[in-house]
Amino acid sequence: MLSEDFNKNAQAEARKPRLLNLRVSYTDESSIKLNKALHYVADKIGFKPMEDFTFIKESEEMRLYDSTGNTLILNLKKHETGVNRNPIIFYTDDCLRDYHRYIVSGVKFISPPEYTEAGLQVCFIDEEDNRYTLLEERSYTELS
Repeated sequence: MLSEDFNKNAQAEARKPRLLNLRVSYTDESSIKLNKALHYVADKIGFKPMEDFTFIKESEEMRLYDSTGNTLILNLKKHETGVNRNPIIFYTDDCLRDYHRYIVSGVKFISPPEYTEAGLQVCFIDEEDNRYTLLEERSYTELS
């Protein structure tokens, strides 16, 4: 049987504000859609931006807060346009976890997650059919 102190500590830990990081990469061509993409994803994960993201520069950090005191840190990085690269990529440390969270929050996915050279990824769209990628980077090289 669990002690009353254990239950109180577990409840206090669950209420403790969390710090979340969201790393995003984009191309020059997609920079005009970046503000909309950031608003869309931040809203879907429970953060309500109070202003536009247009003032954020590459590798500049921005902090958002939700109603329970959780903090979301946005980190932006420009990447080169290349083959099989979507213009805006949201990075995650757990693609499947976030895939299910996004489904629950109403995000529409183009297909189920799939393994690619870059890692486990899934593509989703916003209300205007703009396409984004959720990517869990993985290295598939064997260690010798």
